[in-house]
Amino acid sequence: MEKFNYYNPVKVVFGEDSIKEIGKNVALYGKRALLVSYQNVSFFQQTIDTIHQELKENKVECVDCFIITANPLMSQARKGVELCLEHNLDVIIGLGGGSVMDCAKIIAAGALYGEDISKMIMFSHSDVQSVPPTKALPTVMIPTIPATGSEMNPTAVITDDETKQKSYVWEPSCLYPKVAILDPNLTLSLPPYQTACGAFDIIAHVVEAYLNGNQEYDLEVLDRMQEGVIRATFNSLEKVWENPKDTQARGNLMWEASIGLNGWLTSGTFGFTPMHQMGHVLSAQYNATHGATLACMMPAWMRHFANRKDNQRYQMFAERIFNCSILEAADKFEKIMREHGVQTRISEFGVKEEDIEFLADQVVAVSFGPDGKLNGNPKTTREDIVAIYKLSL
Repeated sequence: MEKFNYYNPVKVVFGEDSIKEIGKNVALYGKRALLVSYQNVSFFQQTIDTIHQELKENKVECVDCFIITANPLMSQARKGVELCLEHNLDVIIGLGGGSVMDCAKIIAAGALYGEDISKMIMFSHSDVQSVPPTKALPTVMIPTIPATGSEMNPTAVITDDETKQKSYVWEPSCLYPKVAILDPNLTLSLPPYQTACGAFDIIAHVVEAYLNGNQEYDLEVLDRMQEGVIRATFNSLEKVWENPKDTQARGNLMWEASIGLNGWLTSGTFGFTPMHQMGHVLSAQYNATHGATLACMMPAWMRHFANRKDNQRYQMFAERIFNCSILEAADKFEKIMREHGVQTRISEFGVKEEDIEFLADQVVAVSFGPDGKLNGNPKTTREDIVAIYKLSL
């Protein structure tokens, strides 16, 4: 493995009905909370009522901020910052999936940033001008969709309304949540499509780390951990698919999501996510569901590398997970996704072949480094990006 430092300070409160512990955990960090969630919260109004009641019992005032959409926007985060400053709030609660939790982190940092929040986002990897935050209000996360692992990492992704560019801020010094409440009961009403997209998002996080592992190092422990989480997520999804009320399987999905991106599976290996960079462009331009964009990218990447000499990690993945060749594994992978109702072709989002050059330009503009390539093992060129998009069409 490579040298690494590992740090993760997030307290996890896991289990059925753990939502009832929200009040006492929030009260440890503040007395005036901003509750951030979706524009439409009718599907978990009972959960919101529970949160309000628990906060009240623990003498925590609450201001609701129900404005977030899938693929959250900079304008929404700015509104959250305004509410923090207007009401002198001192703690942020994120209730929802990755979109909500990411936006909650940016609001928390923005409230203390002193400048427009756009300046903290890495909108260019080749000409870095972003200034990461150095402090943020404490956050408590309540995931309702097992997917991004945002409840246990210091990353937040957001889209600029005006440019339609999507990127992230990553700052371990202040963006780790203080507490993550993982209550499987909160996912019981999750529609099948969202459940499946979340599961493939989890798998994508792990697959990216696996396929981009540095071939010069012995990664045996990481390989086996990653393979285990991939297999477990496939199994958990199948159990939930057969019985949506299986809270044990739903709990496994929640923990798999947290493990997938809390640093455990990337410490000692390469951690950049080139497939995500391509997926971000799709969700920004077409408002496509994040997990679905990754479902399109993963088989396409495998097909692109199937006949290349630098595909040892792809061969190992195909053999150990699917017991077949790379191309056969890509087909099997795509079949599983389609069986769960998830798009695997970018044309299903509205992409046409004539759009691909523009999409590639967007990946280059945001995610390519100063060397003119997309970071990964191996690094990929603009020509690779065009080819991969075409394979996913």
